[in-house]
Amino acid sequence: MDPERALQRCLDAGASYADLRVETQEEQKIQVQDGDLRTLVAGEETGFGLRVLVDGAWGFASSNDLSGRSWNRAVDDAVRLARAASGRKEKVSLADADPVKARVHWKPKQDPRGVAVEEKRELLADMDKTVRARPEIRNGTTAYSETLLSKSFWNTDGSAIEWSLARTVAQVHFTAKRNGDLAGRSTRVGGTRGWELFRIEDPIAKAEEAADAAVRQLGAPSAKGGRQTVVIDPELAGVFAHEAVGHASEADLVAAEESCFKGRVGERLGIEGLHIHDDSTLEGAFGSLPFDDNGVPGQDKQILRDGVLVGYLCDRERAATFGMRPNGASRAQDFQSRPLVRMSNTLIDAGEHAEEEVLDVKEGIFCKGSRGGQVDTARGTFLFHAQDAWRIEDGELTTPLRDVSLTGDILNTLHNIDALGNEQRLGDPGYCGKGQWVPVCDGGPLVRIQDCLVGGGA
Repeated sequence: MDPERALQRCLDAGASYADLRVETQEEQKIQVQDGDLRTLVAGEETGFGLRVLVDGAWGFASSNDLSGRSWNRAVDDAVRLARAASGRKEKVSLADADPVKARVHWKPKQDPRGVAVEEKRELLADMDKTVRARPEIRNGTTAYSETLLSKSFWNTDGSAIEWSLARTVAQVHFTAKRNGDLAGRSTRVGGTRGWELFRIEDPIAKAEEAADAAVRQLGAPSAKGGRQTVVIDPELAGVFAHEAVGHASEADLVAAEESCFKGRVGERLGIEGLHIHDDSTLEGAFGSLPFDDNGVPGQDKQILRDGVLVGYLCDRERAATFGMRPNGASRAQDFQSRPLVRMSNTLIDAGEHAEEEVLDVKEGIFCKGSRGGQVDTARGTFLFHAQDAWRIEDGELTTPLRDVSLTGDILNTLHNIDALGNEQRLGDPGYCGKGQWVPVCDGGPLVRIQDCLVGGGA
């Protein structure tokens, strides 16, 4: 059965709307642990996901069997599930979206499939060798992965879209130890590029920098807890943008009253000059994509402009809820997953201060990188752990610190930002979990925050 016939069959069965995604992922993964090859796998999977809207309720079915019988069964299952859910009080409606007919292929300059496995293993060996040049490094894992993703999308509004891209990533994770002190570290290089990525950004140099940072942290004192002036680096600024601002702006969480941004569109939440947005069109960034899984073109989605909350990240359903335009924020982990409101590349824009001006603090703490944390978007609170930190004394970075955490209220912290550096940089690529995993990236400039609660030792 062809896609148009499948969608027509959905309409004939009573659906007011239907869409169909067909997806192929071709992957290769290599992992080396403590110098030994542990994983070398390659494979390809193709499947489809079908959504129908019947009597204001969604139904979904998927399969990796593309035979006509499978498609007929998926239509029947999706319609049946939608009818079973149609008794819900809240009825789904969709915001208008212009039908799109397009073919977009982001072709890598050097297709990673044409690179020999031996060359990929050599890259991992060099990263491992660089890290292990320091006697304090006791164990480590390096990994490489490539994904060639191809998607086709059709809906009953008339869209017919075909797109593809490549994602490539190399990473290292290790532990440093000295006199009973431990410090773990990880770093990665990744993007929507092919093998040429590693000529643009050197993963061996990043591994070396991370190893030096881990060794430097061994034996470092803990930070003194309390409220202090804090400067965060572009990577941690990006994490704040993603976790504290990006998630709070996801329209499905706002609608579920799980966001401190609910009802605040048009309200000033931060200083003039503070711009935070989510941009899925950023060339080469790990979270970029030409179209979302509603068939809406990828775009630069504004969240805060000059400190004012100007909108949410919306799929077609939640755009209808809030009277907004869908803005390309619908993503599914794979063909077996339903699309959700998700981020892509979440960024704080550079400001007007030279970096030495941002660091012009009599006494404070400089935090670099992230080693995890948590956010409660409903309560509007966050806790982040920095990978590295230093005391700031009279504008200079002095004593290295360890075990530094930052705790705060999202809305108060946005108001307490008082300086933004004039250089924006992306942090390490990653994967965002929200019941499903999708590739993301984030970044920003140096950001200075007043009255930030720092956790540490006495």
